[in-house]
Amino acid sequence: MPKEVPSNRGDETRNQLLEKGLKLFSIHGYESVSTRQLTRDSGANIAAINYHFGGKEGLYRAVLEQLVNDTEPYFGPGLQKIQDSILTTTKDRKKLVPVITGLVNNLFRFLLQDDFMCWRAPLVMREYANPSGNFDILYKGRIEPLHRTITAIAAAVLQKPIDDEECVIRAHAILGQIVVFGIARVVLWKRLNWDGYSPERVATIAEIATQSLLNSLELSSSKSSPDEGN
Repeated sequence: MPKEVPSNRGDETRNQLLEKGLKLFSIHGYESVSTRQLTRDSGANIAAINYHFGGKEGLYRAVLEQLVNDTEPYFGPGLQKIQDSILTTTKDRKKLVPVITGLVNNLFRFLLQDDFMCWRAPLVMREYANPSGNFDILYKGRIEPLHRTITAIAAAVLQKPIDDEECVIRAHAILGQIVVFGIARVVLWKRLNWDGYSPERVATIAEIATQSLLNSLELSSSKSSPDEGN
C-alpha cells in the first residue's frame, strides 16, 4: 500500500477520504460509488486517492480495515470475557443464561442504536448480503471471532465439541436472528409503523430475541443485567 504523506495535511486528506468513503460505500455499495463522488465529498482529488490507497479498491480495503480496528475496543474485551465465563460454567448450563442475555443485548444496542455504528453497521450488512472480494477483511477481523464465540456458547450448552457441526449451525442461526434486524429493518418498520429504532424499541427487540434464543437452546430466562457478559 502506498505510504502516507508525512504531513498533517496529508494525514487529514487520508482521514477525510476514509470518513467519506465509509459513508458513501455504506449508502451506495462499492460498485455504485465513483471516484468523482469520493473526490467531491472529501474535497480531495483523484491523485490523492491513488497516492494514499492506490485507487478506489485500495480505499475500500482501507475502510474495511479501519472498521475492524475501530470496533476492536467494542468487541475484543467483551468476547474474551464471554470465553472466560464459559470456562467457569463447567456443566451448569444455567450459568450461561446471563452470558447469552448480555451478549444479545449488547449486540442489538451496538448494531442498531449506537451512533458510532451509524455507517459501519450498514456497510457490514452489505458485505453480509453481497460479499465483495475484500470480505475476508471483515470475516477474519470481526465476523469469525464473534461467530466462534457464539459457537462456544452453543457447544457449552449442548455439551459438545466446539467444532461440532450442529454447534456451528446453531451459532449461525443465533447470529442470523440478530443480523436480520439490520438487513431487513425496513420490513419491521413498515409492519409496526415505526420511523426507526429508538432505545425503547431496541430494548424490546433484544428482550424478545433473547427469550427466543434461550428457548432454542432449551434454557429458561433469568433476570440479569443487560450489561452482563460484556
